[in-house]
Amino acid sequence: MITDDPLIVEAGKRKIQVDLGAERLIAAEKDGEKIAVEIKSFIGVSTLHDFYQALGQFSFYKFALEKKMPERTLFLAVPQVRFPLAN
Repeated sequence: MITDDPLIVEAGKRKIQVDLGAERLIAAEKDGEKIAVEIKSFIGVSTLHDFYQALGQFSFYKFALEKKMPERTLFLAVPQVRFPLAN
């Protein structure tokens, strides 16, 4: 269940926007687990640059969430890529 689109988190004097705030139901439990999801597509010219940028952003968001919303678990959503096996 999506609860925030985007999820706004205050980090010092700045506000960051994580793409989604949501609650995920855990099997065999009644209470929902609060999560935050940052979504990345890696469609830039350099996939490696996009990856480094996403990793840095994820690290900063994780730090901010640990301080302001420790009940949330942060996830990084990335496209599933299948690489051909070498012959």
